[in-house]
Amino acid sequence: MTSHLPLVSIVIPVYNGVDYMREAIDSALSQTYPHIEVLVVNDGSTDSGATAAVARSYGDKIRYFEKKNGGVSSALNYGIRNMQGSYFSWLSHDDVYEKTKVENQVKLLQQYDSDSVIAYCSSDKINKHSQVYPNSFVQKPDRFFRHKDALINIIKNSAGGCSFLIPRGVFDKVGLFDESLRYCQDILMWWKIFMQPYDLVMSSDLGVHYRVHDRQVTQTMPQLYHTEAQQIAQMMAPAFAACSDKKDYNFLYCYAKGEAVHGNKPSVSLCMEEAGKHGLFSFGQKMKLRLLCCYGSFRPFIRKIYYKLFRRVKTA
Repeated sequence: MTSHLPLVSIVIPVYNGVDYMREAIDSALSQTYPHIEVLVVNDGSTDSGATAAVARSYGDKIRYFEKKNGGVSSALNYGIRNMQGSYFSWLSHDDVYEKTKVENQVKLLQQYDSDSVIAYCSSDKINKHSQVYPNSFVQKPDRFFRHKDALINIIKNSAGGCSFLIPRGVFDKVGLFDESLRYCQDILMWWKIFMQPYDLVMSSDLGVHYRVHDRQVTQTMPQLYHTEAQQIAQMMAPAFAACSDKKDYNFLYCYAKGEAVHGNKPSVSLCMEEAGKHGLFSFGQKMKLRLLCCYGSFRPFIRKIYYKLFRRVKTA
């Protein structure tokens, strides 16, 4: 009955994830799309077998793998190498899919007779009790972006990895996740993909609930993010500068703004240096970047206050 439908592989990397992983796995298994496989990759958990016990309780409903700890990138790559599907869908062990996430995205991609189109769905944010933060879901109309516009969009916005549905062949062309990165591997991957001629179709349908909690790397190791952001900037600033122009596709400026908002001053400095070589930034743009860097210094505190204030949330 499902043999004519493309197989979708949902890859769930997990490390010491017993608190939330059952909810994630259940949301993957409850997809309305009938032709899926769920791969759970245990990235060397150190919780005395608790993570493994949860995964094994699903029996043959999932494909379960164990490996030495190497970070999210290595677990994702392990899943990609072992997946049997035509499409890759990432689900973090602490996030949750809507039941129609995969079905809606497959239908969307079937409108395009091409393996160079990638689907992206809308999302919201939930707390540790799976309750939705108010105003975290802003519904926008369906949109289609040719690859240059797709790259601009991805650079400007914080693209959540679990929102994508990606043809397997994309990784054959751009390579797998960078295993030297333990936090920013997804950011680098999306930029690598859309530096190539891949198009993006964005859906207004809600597909993913991203969880905010105290044990995330963003909360526990913020310095790791800044270190890796600078490492990525050394690779991407020259690449963005090379394909930028002042008028329509100033990729480097869009990238620099994002780095400034997140307080990554060394990355912005690298962008300034590259911009000087190509004449890409105006005086006004340079001033705006400096102001955004000031804002970026205070942004982590603003976010903490926001999530503390909005404890009154609605059930997902």
